[in-house]
Amino acid sequence: MSRDEEKGWSVSSLFLVGVCFCGIAFLSPTAGNNHGDSFIKIARSSSWHRLFEWAAAWCSLKMILASIGLFLLIECLGTILVRRNHKDVAVTVFCLNIVSCLGCLTGCYYLIKALL
Repeated sequence: MSRDEEKGWSVSSLFLVGVCFCGIAFLSPTAGNNHGDSFIKIARSSSWHRLFEWAAAWCSLKMILASIGLFLLIECLGTILVRRNHKDVAVTVFCLNIVSCLGCLTGCYYLIKALL
């Protein structure tokens, strides 16, 4: 297997992992009796005064999974753009990973808030 084929397999496998993480985050049901609310709204509604809010903790985990999945998808797109010699566009795409990193940090904050 040549080096380009090996990179292609790694990019496609990361793409599939990113799609699976986003699929879990967006297609799995929210916890509790919160039908119709977004999982971000449920995660934000947790309070520091109540311990172990499992619905908010699950929704926080969904935020983290969605952020990791988005990070992997953006990374794959940027790698494909670099391989096709669109380096200026690829830098812009790689800068979008800041959004997914902020989403992951926010999800970790809400997870700690829901459990403590």
